[in-house]
Amino acid sequence: MKGTIETRILSPNTKYAAYLVFKLKSSGVTGFKDRHVELNVSVNRIASSGARRVSLDYEDEPRHVRERGDGWMEVEMGEFLNEYGDDGTVDCILKEIQGYLKRGLIIEGIELRPKDIGS
Repeated sequence: MKGTIETRILSPNTKYAAYLVFKLKSSGVTGFKDRHVELNVSVNRIASSGARRVSLDYEDEPRHVRERGDGWMEVEMGEFLNEYGDDGTVDCILKEIQGYLKRGLIIEGIELRPKDIGS
């Protein structure tokens, strides 16, 4: 899965974090327990932070997967500095890295939020 946004839509000279917002169905979920996916954020096709390998199963990754107040879960995909202003694109990518059948993932979207420079 890949999401792309033009940097001109974002505030210039601002550090952002990208979050995958998702749920796992309450029944019939397979292929996520102890299985990782790769999350990556790039600006103009240059990785802005290293690819992250995480399990989307909350029990596997309670430090990385966070329950939100709206009933969805989120995991940080990566962060980037929007220094390109009007002339760039940001790609947020979710990749399967293990060839196991996966079923039951519901994706709400990718959320970009400004992040404090110090964090």
